[in-house]
Amino acid sequence: MNAAFWAELDARIARAEPAPATADGNPAVAGPLPVAASGAGPETPSEPPSEPPSRPDADWSQVLDTLSAASIAAQEQDQRLRQRSATCETLSAELQAARQEIEALRAHLQEVQTQAALRVREVEALADGRVRDADERAEAAIVRAESAEDWLKRIEQASRDLLPDGRHAAA
Repeated sequence: MNAAFWAELDARIARAEPAPATADGNPAVAGPLPVAASGAGPETPSEPPSEPPSRPDADWSQVLDTLSAASIAAQEQDQRLRQRSATCETLSAELQAARQEIEALRAHLQEVQTQAALRVREVEALADGRVRDADERAEAAIVRAESAEDWLKRIEQASRDLLPDGRHAAA
């Protein structure tokens, strides 16, 4: 920054005008104010003063108040950022714990599905065995029934053969 900027800033502070903003949008902070020489004579009554008498102490106290307010705001923002950071860390830890729990539940689900599949196969095998046994018993019953029917036919034929001829024709 050049000397002309500082001179203009000092003049604005002396006139209590707002300071021009810097490139980042914040008001520029003034440097030291020029002090009037104490040996200056009184002003002539024909010339009205163009500027009110400056109060350098008040101007610097405003600058100090602004700096103090900015420092407090920065501390508050720092505190908010720390709280957000702590919140983010907490949420990150909770997310990680939730992911681990999900993985554990997925592993448990896989184990349960595997056990269920094995149990289903066992039950299916047992059911298939029972169906085969029932089919075999049914087939054996059919064979026995056919055999009994065949024996009944033979017995009937043998009983007809034993009857005398006259009755044999009547039957």
